Amino acid sequence: MKSNIDILLKKKSGIRLDIGCGQNKQSGFIGMDYAAYPDVDIVWNVEQFPWPLPDESVLLAVSSHLVEHLNPHPGDTRAEGLIKLLLYKKLISEKDIKEYIGEINPGPRFMRFMDEVWRVLKFDGEFAIGCPYATSHGMHQDPTHINFINETTWGYFDPLEPSQLYRVYHPKPWKIKFSAHQPNGNMEVVLIKRRLDPSYLQ
Repeated sequence: MKSNIDILLKKKSGIRLDIGCGQNKQSGFIGMDYAAYPDVDIVWNVEQFPWPLPDESVLLAVSSHLVEHLNPHPGDTRAEGLIKLLLYKKLISEKDIKEYIGEINPGPRFMRFMDEVWRVLKFDGEFAIGCPYATSHGMHQDPTHINFINETTWGYFDPLEPSQLYRVYHPKPWKIKFSAHQPNGNMEVVLIKRRLDPSYLQ
């Protein structure tokens, strides 16, 4: 896996990443998905952190109909205890955890996912997201849709958005460049990676 990513990165100064590409990878993009479909370049569960990509290695990221599947809640704390017990009893190793589990307790998966996209994206790089609108029929029809997103959701990620919702969780900072939605259809948003600034936490 690592050597494959190194080869991809050596060919370019940065990659365009299609996160959760499935069988419909965008042309000219590197595709990352948990399933090893023919066009997937990086086989990886996007809820396993960190991803096998260096900091600031991505020029542009896209994600189509993925974020609604991401768990908005933290994982089961009992699983965290079990992993620590197995590690203590030397039934698994730190290497096993890194390879198969990733961070033991990354917190709410959707928030951690957004932070991870921020980490791999170059500064001022853009992240384009398409998903069903929170109240739409398309959101409610799929039993695997668990993360309900509306236009206000993105205010939690933009420290300069007037609602000041960013102060609730303090994730990595984004700028909302574009946001559009149809209440009975889909939502599209484009975020720009902001630089860290201590004033955001005041």
